[in-house]
Amino acid sequence: MPPPRAGIVPGVVETFGRYELLRKLAIGGMGAVYLARQKGPVGFQKLLVVKRLLPHLSEDDEFIDMFLDEGRIAAHLNHPNIAQIYDLGDVDGQYFIAMEYVHGEAVGPLGARAHQRGVTIPLGLKCRIIADAAAGLDAAHNARSPSGRKLALIHRDVSPQNVLVGFNGGVKLIDFGVAKASGKLSQTIVGTIKGKHAYMSPEQARGEPLDSRSDVFGLGTVFYELLTQQRLFKRETELATLKAVVGTKIVPPSEVVPEIPKALDAIVFKALARKRDERFSTAGELQLALEEFLLTEKLPATLAHLAAFMRELYAEELEEDRFATEPTVINFDPRQAARAHAAKPAPRATGGSSSAASPVLAAQARPPAAARPPAVAPGVKPAPAKPARTATSQEAAPVKRPPPRGPGGQGDGGK
Repeated sequence: MPPPRAGIVPGVVETFGRYELLRKLAIGGMGAVYLARQKGPVGFQKLLVVKRLLPHLSEDDEFIDMFLDEGRIAAHLNHPNIAQIYDLGDVDGQYFIAMEYVHGEAVGPLGARAHQRGVTIPLGLKCRIIADAAAGLDAAHNARSPSGRKLALIHRDVSPQNVLVGFNGGVKLIDFGVAKASGKLSQTIVGTIKGKHAYMSPEQARGEPLDSRSDVFGLGTVFYELLTQQRLFKRETELATLKAVVGTKIVPPSEVVPEIPKALDAIVFKALARKRDERFSTAGELQLALEEFLLTEKLPATLAHLAAFMRELYAEELEEDRFATEPTVINFDPRQAARAHAAKPAPRATGGSSSAASPVLAAQARPPAAARPPAVAPGVKPAPAKPARTATSQEAAPVKRPPPRGPGGQGDGGK
């Protein structure tokens, strides 16, 4: 997602069913993504993301099925490293998915931001991002339907745009739009290539049947680029890119960035093994290998470390847009509360009890200290009362508060 931007105060762009669309965040190959607000009774408000199927695709049954599959599949996934799906449906024939709003940045723009600022993302935090993304992938691969049937889910589009890092340090996997799973509405013909070419596995590039190890290769590609800040397989044409995925020689990360320990080369190469039998057999194995590397190297890589780094890297935007994370802003004026309290009738005693019998009621009925005459010892004349202080026009003027600014949002993976 793009970082919060100064000067943007979101209004309601459009009312869409029970959601208020605040700002368009991105347009991908299948849908337009909006920062939205859900409102309810007694002041309930919640920020989320609404993804709508593009109008020109609303008449295409294949795209409708793919879009609905994204929501149906992700609704089965409940894991801290996977963005949650809240709602799926249509409003006047427009299909939509309502999903968790992640206040943060995608891995791709995050790396570019650090490079522009001359900041090096600590090695431990790079490992933390990929380890947590691997945890989300492993949960998706092992997900089951409510009846207990294994979904056999494969993401097929693991890329830097689809791994989000929150300003709170949380890592979230998003966008199951081209995922493969049993029981899908849309079925992929064998030999059809879907996903981003530069992050495909060799078997995916060849159009062969896939299993979960294909996603491990994709995440390995993301890891390599995060470590080296160099594109691994991207070439000028799609065909050249696919050929690079299948056969180009991979330079060890430690040769590109000498500070990278050679022990990490082995993990990267195992994730990027061209033969899937030589790869990590599960995303969970990749996660475990990274966790053991972090322990061995004694690298700081907790959620708190990642959150602190993100807040420092985006400090300017977060300060300029300091109201961004507040879905509800309450302008509280204590003088209004005092006037409302003074206008209330004095509480009456009930049930035969007097106000004196209740310390709470007695305290409410007693005039404020400023209105009561001061206690004077017998035989001592009271001091003359000081004139009441009059508020100046500056003191009486209402406090001007800056309007709330809108938060950033998240894209749909650039499709």
